[in-house]
Amino acid sequence: MAKSSSPPAPRSGLPKWLKITTIVLLVVANLVALAVVWAIQTGNSLFAGADTDEEVVQFLDPSSNGELNLLVVGSDTRAGLDDLANFGQAGGARGDVVMLVRVASSGSAQMLSIPRDLRVEIPGHGTNKINAAYAFGGPSLMVETIKTNLNVAVNHYVEVDFVGFQAIIDEVGGIEMSFPYPARDAKSGLDVPAGDQVLNGEQALAFARSRRYQELQNGSWVSVDANDIGRTQRQQAVMKGLVSRLKSPSSVAEAGDVASAMSQHMTIDASLADSSPASLLWDFRSIITGSIDGATLPTYTENIGGSSFQIAQQPEADTMLANFRSGRPLTDEASADQPLRLRVLNGNGTSGAAGEMSQRLESLGFQVAGIGNADSSAYQQTTVIVPEGSDDGATITSALGFGVVEFGVVDNGYDAVVIVGADVS
Repeated sequence: MAKSSSPPAPRSGLPKWLKITTIVLLVVANLVALAVVWAIQTGNSLFAGADTDEEVVQFLDPSSNGELNLLVVGSDTRAGLDDLANFGQAGGARGDVVMLVRVASSGSAQMLSIPRDLRVEIPGHGTNKINAAYAFGGPSLMVETIKTNLNVAVNHYVEVDFVGFQAIIDEVGGIEMSFPYPARDAKSGLDVPAGDQVLNGEQALAFARSRRYQELQNGSWVSVDANDIGRTQRQQAVMKGLVSRLKSPSSVAEAGDVASAMSQHMTIDASLADSSPASLLWDFRSIITGSIDGATLPTYTENIGGSSFQIAQQPEADTMLANFRSGRPLTDEASADQPLRLRVLNGNGTSGAAGEMSQRLESLGFQVAGIGNADSSAYQQTTVIVPEGSDDGATITSALGFGVVEFGVVDNGYDAVVIVGADVS
């Protein structure tokens, strides 16, 4: 990869709020679009500390028709990490997080996560996992691979490493997350108790990177979505936790320090670094004022030659990519008519409480897809746990006529977790 050998030239007249807009775009795993909203609103700090990549520019497409696509990569380089034991000693780097972000003049923004184990053809290197493109040829080959296999134009490239991810979490004082059970992943280093927790940068990274995620249920450790797709869901949970933290008054006051921490661990294409203020403002205006749509490319797991790959699920994957290119909703609109899938847990210690609640919820039109016991039998109120930003909790408590809503981690495959409390009559 070719990088500038001297410090970037001053960006004459570039507003500080636009600089941090670009910086925060680099937050890994689906952090991007929502964090930009915060960045624009708070309006602070710099951008000159980032590395620039000249070589990748020749592989980028010019933007047109008021649309802009960014390829955002979270690099798994170990350089700068204090504790390599939890992340391995592998040299070099791969694209651990791969995401396409689309902003358009229509007032919409979309985030499409690409599983890092997606099986693709890498130009000049044959069939492999998509993250191997970064290891083989850096940003340039990653961009070329995305364009060749997904038929999506790429206008700009942005990258952040593990250290940058940890730095921004620590800079804002950690993120709040709720865990229905104690959770662990021996490989990533995750080890958290049940309940509301504040994760520091190292813990948040361990959660976001977990591929062997386990919960302590009924005295036994159970693997839950311990795969690449489950990890994508955990990355989204971290994103939403960080976005919530960024909106707090203390984070707003420290926006410059956050931006500075990020800029030390990022790489952007040279054309993005040289963009004029007017051009950047026009390109990102839909993120400021419009809605945000996010999804993960549909795939299934297949073992080929002793390696586990994610294979694009057809025709769903092609439909989603076509929707991304055109700006239509990423997921099938018909799915909005499907009942919410719930996991019901006994949190009051009364025998049969979860089963009785399941029957009540199903009579109200919900789908109960799992029943079990909560980590505690001392819940005074029925508690509905939903992902940050979801409106499903209000839908469930309104239908029941009681209960409280909390934002937290919800297993992939469920829309919400309902913990039965002592208020159930």
